[in-house]
Amino acid sequence: MPLVVTTVNTASTASSAENAFMTSLKNGYHQLINSMSVEITNAQVVSLTNFSNLDINYKLLTTSSVEDERNFLPSINFHKDTAESIMYAGVADTVGIGEYNNVIKQSTWTSATGWGASGWNCNSGRLQRMMNTSFDPVNSVYGSAGAKLVNENATKAVGKNYYTSASSNTDNVHYITATIPLKIIHDLFKKMPLVKGAYVRLILNLNTQCQSVITITASKFATYSTTSLNQTFPLMISPMATTNGFVLNGTTSITTGVGIAKSFNTATTYSHPLSTCRFYARMCEMTPQAEEAYLSAVPTKTILYNDILSYQVLNQASGSNVSQILTNGVSRPRYLLIIPQMAGTINGSSKDNLTSSYSAGVGQLGTPMNSPFSSSPATTGPQAVITNLNVLVSGQNIYQSNYTYGWEEWLQEVRGSNAINGGISMGLSSGLLSQNDWENGYRFCYVDLSRRISQPNDDISRSIQVLFTNSANYAMDYYVIIGFEKSIVISTSTGSLII
Repeated sequence: MPLVVTTVNTASTASSAENAFMTSLKNGYHQLINSMSVEITNAQVVSLTNFSNLDINYKLLTTSSVEDERNFLPSINFHKDTAESIMYAGVADTVGIGEYNNVIKQSTWTSATGWGASGWNCNSGRLQRMMNTSFDPVNSVYGSAGAKLVNENATKAVGKNYYTSASSNTDNVHYITATIPLKIIHDLFKKMPLVKGAYVRLILNLNTQCQSVITITASKFATYSTTSLNQTFPLMISPMATTNGFVLNGTTSITTGVGIAKSFNTATTYSHPLSTCRFYARMCEMTPQAEEAYLSAVPTKTILYNDILSYQVLNQASGSNVSQILTNGVSRPRYLLIIPQMAGTINGSSKDNLTSSYSAGVGQLGTPMNSPFSSSPATTGPQAVITNLNVLVSGQNIYQSNYTYGWEEWLQEVRGSNAINGGISMGLSSGLLSQNDWENGYRFCYVDLSRRISQPNDDISRSIQVLFTNSANYAMDYYVIIGFEKSIVISTSTGSLII
């Protein structure tokens, strides 16, 4: 997927090597996806569901290993955001406004300023991701500043991500090629067998073709207005001032946006070297004997895979008790995932007003998922504490007693979800989250529904209700994902579905 990320200044900005680090993508190319539909022989097998990126994000965090983060995940621009560096600004600031996690300048740790106040306020994950997207062939040690070992044309030729400044230095452009493996975006693609002659149609609704206009007053970020189709803005802007990533030089506002193949909503059109999106499919050519043996041994294949439904429980005040029926009819439920985010109605309010629930517009800025300063939706709201958690399936409690303490939810549900052997085996672990990560900026609530329902009753449609208390010190929005099992039967010789 060819992306052109542009950040346009209102004033002429002197060329600066620093501005290669002005803009970056949020964690993972999967954040570009809002929903998807998959058809096999014109029959829909995956339904369009908003906020699919939230489910993908959680699975990557809980299935990947540390070695994956070192060698595979950088290929999909994934490196976990630092949980302790999520901060909040209730007034205009040089760092950002509202919830922010964009700091890339490391500072020396000291205990004198208190927990998390210094040394921990750098988002090292964002800085690592910039290694993939902020390469500047002109101002790098390999370019004009060094021995001229590389230039822009050589970078284009191999499809490497790179940065350049243009149009009298007012435009900062990042050319990015986003590679998104099918195996990470939906369970169906991991379960598909070898088939012959299949017709598969994939439709993606994306979080691209969007922009954020940021106003600057007295050399501080004052406010922003984001235009996006799906309430998710996939870009982040760095703090202002020299050595922080963004050299201001008199600019009073900036517009940052992302488009596919060419720049979105800019006076000058910038085009990616790759003009269209591409789909690569692996093909296997068998000998006639092997093909005959395979098709006769496996003439049809039943595929069991998980699909998702998404729901929203918005604007819940601090201390409020939530009791919400999410659906009255879903069969084969497998898991429930709650993603807490700072309420859009308070994001941008002064710090003293965060504990209350306000009508729309008071916070002015909307959900942090739409913010150019926040790492959300890759992260959750900071210290987004949920207590008294339980889930009712057809009126029956999943837990004998409500989960109240954080370690209960972490050790008994989150740590083992999607992990090898359920996270039980020592020396054989998967997942990138620690309990400290989870407590500070990845406060997902996960409920395994697969083991609580008897097999004879699995196909019966059931209601699902969530119960919990918002024990965070501010109002919250909750995005809830329900994973449920679906099944299809496919012919391996024709690739068509068998009804």
